[in-house]
Amino acid sequence: MTQFSIKSVLLVDDDPAATFINKVFIRNLPLDVDVYAATDGKDALDLLDEISISLNGQQSFIPCLLILDIKMPVMDGWEFLDAYTDRYSKEIKKNITIVVTTMSQDERDIIKASNNPMIKEFVQKPLSDEKLLEIIERHFMEKQH
Repeated sequence: MTQFSIKSVLLVDDDPAATFINKVFIRNLPLDVDVYAATDGKDALDLLDEISISLNGQQSFIPCLLILDIKMPVMDGWEFLDAYTDRYSKEIKKNITIVVTTMSQDERDIIKASNNPMIKEFVQKPLSDEKLLEIIERHFMEKQH
């Protein structure tokens, strides 16, 4: 049986239908993960602030996978990434894999994503259970000895 090192996912998307469907896809995968959701970049930062606070010297939950939409109101994905880069320590960031998703066909978004070291992957929407499983396999499959 394949083992995965993923424990949690944070979905950042302003489309409630996409978030709902992605939650269903993730819950149908052969994984035991917690799934959290934020409606925009500011909401995601607030959630990360809340869940990354140390409790009695113990670090609480940090999402393993952050799936980030680019086009959102309030704070879009690019603005989130700028704030995220400045706001969190290398220790926190090294534990979070960021995958950017979008419906955008704009070549500039693809180039900007490929030039950002925080972004591990750029995936066109819509996501599917197959795409999500491929992402998780690429980034979270534990090596079998």
